[in-house]
Amino acid sequence: MYLKKRHIEILREMKKTESQVEIEEKLPEEFQIRAIELYILGFVELEGNRIKLTEAGRKLLEITDSIELRELPDVIVDSEIIKMLELLDETGKVPEGWLNALRKRKLADENGITDFGKALLGVYRETHPLVYLTPEIVSFLRGMPKLGTLDELVTFKNSKLYGDNIVNALQAMRLLKISPPTEKGRAFATTPAAKLALKAVSMIPVFARAIVLRKEDFEALKGGKRNPELESMGLADEKGTTELGKAIMEAYEAIGREETKVLPIYVLDDELTVLKAITEIEEKYMTNPDILPTEKEIDKRVDVGDLGAILHLLESKELLERKLVKNKDTYWLTEWGKEAISFGTVSPDAMKAVTYAESGDVPIAEWVVKAQEEGLVKAGVTDKGRFYLRLSRSIRRKPFLTKYDAAILAKLPRKKYISREELVELVKDYVGGDEKEIIRAIGEAEAKGFVVELQNGMVKLTELGDRLKTALESAKLQEIVKVKFSVTPTLYNVLKVIHDNLETFNRIWKEKGEVKGYKMEEVDVIRKHLSLGDDEIKKALTMLRQLGFLGSKSLTEGGKTLVEAYE
Repeated sequence: MYLKKRHIEILREMKKTESQVEIEEKLPEEFQIRAIELYILGFVELEGNRIKLTEAGRKLLEITDSIELRELPDVIVDSEIIKMLELLDETGKVPEGWLNALRKRKLADENGITDFGKALLGVYRETHPLVYLTPEIVSFLRGMPKLGTLDELVTFKNSKLYGDNIVNALQAMRLLKISPPTEKGRAFATTPAAKLALKAVSMIPVFARAIVLRKEDFEALKGGKRNPELESMGLADEKGTTELGKAIMEAYEAIGREETKVLPIYVLDDELTVLKAITEIEEKYMTNPDILPTEKEIDKRVDVGDLGAILHLLESKELLERKLVKNKDTYWLTEWGKEAISFGTVSPDAMKAVTYAESGDVPIAEWVVKAQEEGLVKAGVTDKGRFYLRLSRSIRRKPFLTKYDAAILAKLPRKKYISREELVELVKDYVGGDEKEIIRAIGEAEAKGFVVELQNGMVKLTELGDRLKTALESAKLQEIVKVKFSVTPTLYNVLKVIHDNLETFNRIWKEKGEVKGYKMEEVDVIRKHLSLGDDEIKKALTMLRQLGFLGSKSLTEGGKTLVEAYE
């Protein structure tokens, strides 16, 4: 959205007349540009030399009627202000600088969002801008960087001698979003609708006239109807909607639509070191089958803090798979793991720059700068960024919970946002630890799908996080937060076999004999379903009972909830 004081002034003049000539005489400054922007936003219809209010325009006029324009900044709303307003509405808290910007516009006060702010946000959510593509707008959109810091966008605009009106129009159409300011400045991202718009106009051999699609045009094309205007733009012909028409309709539908966010994957230095070591062992295995990628063999080649934890973590991301070979537990690279080695490390924050932009949202500058430093973004998403985006979308994450994950889940309230700073303190008081480590753990918990952290630093449990919180609370939480990692892919797989074969295990548990850590009959059943050695199965059963996911002769409520959270 993009709304200036001049837009409101034009709407107010329209109460007296619909003549563009008469309004322009009173408000000559950039009248034609502002009128086009109101048209794009869906607030007016332009018919010859007349300008008419739409229903959305009447609503906007109504909610701004009592506002004293001279008290407001020149730009009342743009994509940056809308983001601040959305975050305040969703989380109840934004940084003081953002709050001041909203206060200046009468959109917020000491009690939160004002009635004016709520009404304006409502208009934004209820209206749908037009597709309005001129040769100049398309030329700018084609050439501009697609994701970066705002300085880069301004540099491009100025170097090509484009006016601000292009950036304004793209914001009005929701093809471009600009983030609120943070310590690193502002970021911008083109939306998925922008990509679809460019794909559509690429079908036109020579793009020489404006393509305009209003709601009524969209409905007409959807119904297979045509008119001279749609035909002149190449959107329809005697057979109905053309391929170009369908592509423009796809762009129209995507405008303003926020896709489900993809969880940002991460691969850190220690993980990459382990992946490379497994590559070396696999190469040696080709000529000497006695050399296997066991934990012991990998340990000879790496110097990392906790190899066991890293192996579990890599398995949880499908970068390696665990197999029983020659009665030994071994770890082998997946195709994803091989590719990850060639692309190198990536952090959760850097990936958020890519995943947020991909979903139609705008990342903050810190994430974008990190993505640029790590080679995910350079005037757009790089091959590395695209690979990790594909990986993030494609893998089915397996459960892996560290001590910090458990503490984060335990301390986050349900259905409520709290600030990252508050969460760090709560975790520190609960399980100890270094602030930097906990901040990193929050980012990793987001990549695992347990929490979401928004642009204003507010954190909330996801649906998966909420279910895992229930599972931990139903198990032995105080024991869980004492161990380095309470749930691993192996532990989960063992638990799932029990869950899926409960009748068999109920029979085993009814038989005489004490169950402490495990029963050999349990081990025998699990061995048939998983490629694991007996020792690993025994360890898993013992751990599951110690942590309360498995009882001596039953699957606990915590264990059942844990399994079902991932189904």
